[in-house]
Amino acid sequence: MMRAAFAVTGLVMACAAPASDISVPTAASDATTSHPSTTLERPMTSSLEGHALPGARAAVDHLLAFLSTLHSTATLKPEPLGQAFGVQLGPDSTNGAGWTVYHSPDLGRGWTYWLQQSDARPSIKNGFRFWFDHADRAADATPVCALPLDRLRSTLTTHGWVERPVPSEIGSILAVEFSKNDVVLTLTPRDGTDIGGTACVLAIQTTDGH
Repeated sequence: MMRAAFAVTGLVMACAAPASDISVPTAASDATTSHPSTTLERPMTSSLEGHALPGARAAVDHLLAFLSTLHSTATLKPEPLGQAFGVQLGPDSTNGAGWTVYHSPDLGRGWTYWLQQSDARPSIKNGFRFWFDHADRAADATPVCALPLDRLRSTLTTHGWVERPVPSEIGSILAVEFSKNDVVLTLTPRDGTDIGGTACVLAIQTTDGH
């Protein structure tokens, strides 16, 4: 059920680079305000975001608003997640007890999104995953490029998340983590794609981290 939409090493490499080294979208983001607030600051829309499907843009806005106010894995339960997205999560028949899921209607051009939640178990905290999906793994992701990496990064760091690369044994970057209290978000190379030089995030999930 957790479909890895694309394998793009550039996503992690871009996230691991200093912010000043990243190619920003056509319109600069104004999300890096010096005073974090509980209200999500909506940055100026890049050309790619502007061409994304309205449903994809709305889903991303819900996602970022939720992450901006998330402080604990205790909040990662079906009801708070559903309220944040304006949907209702139901039983996840693929994974069974302790899992819930929501699958959106078609956003357009065959694209949908999934929101999946898992309950805490011994040694594992509550978790969630968000991702855009298409039946054709080779489908053009431009219609759902609603979350450039630059916007995700600036929104999270503005709202108290701390970023760190996860190195491999040979020195390459395996993933990038954003942590806040006991919540750890992870981006891997398969969680995005490059469109015209812009790293677009298509999936993000929590892990138990450190």
